[in-house]
Amino acid sequence: MPTIRIVVEDASQTAEARRIARKMARGIGFDDDKSERVAIAVTEACTNILKHAVRGEILASTTESGHGLEVLALDRGPGMTNLDQCLRDGFSTGSSPGQGLGAILRLSTASDFYSVLGQGTAVLARWLPAAPNGFHERSGRLGIGAVNVSKPGQEVCGDSWGVEQTEHATTLMVADGLGHGPEAQAASLEAVRMLRLNPDLAPKELIERCHMALRSSRGAAVAVARIDRARGKVTYSGVGNISAAIYSGSKLMQHLVSVNGTAGHQTHRLQEFSYPWPADGMLVLHSDGLASSTSVESRAGLALHDPGLIAGVLYRDFARGNDDSTVVVAKTA
Repeated sequence: MPTIRIVVEDASQTAEARRIARKMARGIGFDDDKSERVAIAVTEACTNILKHAVRGEILASTTESGHGLEVLALDRGPGMTNLDQCLRDGFSTGSSPGQGLGAILRLSTASDFYSVLGQGTAVLARWLPAAPNGFHERSGRLGIGAVNVSKPGQEVCGDSWGVEQTEHATTLMVADGLGHGPEAQAASLEAVRMLRLNPDLAPKELIERCHMALRSSRGAAVAVARIDRARGKVTYSGVGNISAAIYSGSKLMQHLVSVNGTAGHQTHRLQEFSYPWPADGMLVLHSDGLASSTSVESRAGLALHDPGLIAGVLYRDFARGNDDSTVVVAKTA
């Protein structure tokens, strides 16, 4: 589920973002009408970036199931003084095709907006095959949001991530292939393949399976977290520099512990840890493409938003800019 990134700093990139979004929509089976709604909403998002922030970026990816489309528009502009007013059709960008940011709200299956004065604006739009009640594709399961972006100048991302959900448990993996480019991607994808093949293995056993499978590869940092919602417990195992943290609402509860090493090469003795999962729990996993200071607590009100928007803001504000970047957020609906 890689993310396509388009830097937006002039009108030509608006056209590129619109073309890419329309192509992605058609590629997952959206009809012409729905694909055009996606294209108009992306145009509005780009127009807002250029008018108010000068520069920003569009991130486009398929949703967790692969059947929906998600678009993030991120900028570090002045932010909005009155978000509700800006979301009214026709406000501020009335000369544009969709009549302003309100078009994103109107044209998408689900949307979310986060804007802080002096810090910028983040816009999320999601299109699903059939409109559900709420943001999440499968009722009763955790909402999942992710950003998976390659290092600038690289065509592929050396990080990968995966999720497997049942009615009572959610298993998440983030893998960071050693280095960058296709060989790093091959290693991280192989780790995620192990999750797909062995979704019921305990996290430590799954890391051990990855360690064996990656022996002929560059190797990867890998972390696996299983959230057992029925028991209120998180089981975690990791090797290498994947960061993980549990929040209760916006409050940081626990940083999760990984051992040193590289799956496929050399590791310290693998361990598995258990942590409590609060009723309003949120789990954030990220590769070292994001700074170690990455925190939801430092962004006022962010924890209240959709997990896809949270992932986008964390990427925008904490990505180092010189590495592959992956952040995955799992949140109680």
